[in-house]
Amino acid sequence: MKQQVAIKGMSCGGCTQTVEKALKQIEGVKMVTVSLAPPQAVIQTDHVISNAQLQSALAKVGNYRVAGNVTDNESKKSGGSCCG
Repeated sequence: MKQQVAIKGMSCGGCTQTVEKALKQIEGVKMVTVSLAPPQAVIQTDHVISNAQLQSALAKVGNYRVAGNVTDNESKKSGGSCCG
């Protein structure tokens, strides 16, 4: 199964690598490709990964979030954890 989600908070190649590693840690994820343009992740999975699971994995590694999530709280920091 393939899921495509927009990701907010990425601003460099380091961010994409961090997001990719975080998403790969979710149970059932087989493969992840993350890009800056457009800022998104394409996830190959065994089953549908919920927005809550994605948000949880991203929150552990920095200021990244799934775009369009209603619980988003915009942070004052513009980039991810690797960007000042």
